Amino acid sequence: MKAVVFLGDRQLEFMEFPDPAPGPGEAVIEIKASGMCGSDLKMYRAKGGAAALGLGGPGGPVIAGHEPCGVVAAVGDGVPEALARVGDRVMDHHYDGCGVCKHCRQGWSQMCLEGTTVFGATGHGAHASYMKVPAHTLVKLPDELSYKTGAAISCGTGTAYGALKRLSLAGDETIAIFGQGPVGS
Repeated sequence: MKAVVFLGDRQLEFMEFPDPAPGPGEAVIEIKASGMCGSDLKMYRAKGGAAALGLGGPGGPVIAGHEPCGVVAAVGDGVPEALARVGDRVMDHHYDGCGVCKHCRQGWSQMCLEGTTVFGATGHGAHASYMKVPAHTLVKLPDELSYKTGAAISCGTGTAYGALKRLSLAGDETIAIFGQGPVGS
């Protein structure tokens, strides 16, 4: 399959990759939409790409794109139907941690103490026809949302929601959000 790789310094390339096959506990998504956000632009613009931002990778080219949305095309052994079935409409949480450290156990895999895979930066992302992910990182896409909407909210909305959830705010509280990006800071 053809896929987009960010080379850094405002360069990208379409490269050929093998179609992914799911291993145990994994699913393959047929990508219907893949978004771009500020994080993607940083890797696209930086001299040295993701490595220039302090992100390591698997040692070769990495498929870009961390805002995936699509349909489950295949599941590996041991994947419960509650997590993924062929034909499910899904988004993917673009982080995968160790699953056992204190942050992962609380649902904050992006803060994993053992190291995190960031799809589209340190692991293959969604700017391709297919993407292989751990099945536990999938989030069902409600029927009333389009694939484009799912891709758009898979990172930015989840990031904002996660921050608000972590603050344990009540509905009658007021907060100020500072920042000029789509999520604020």
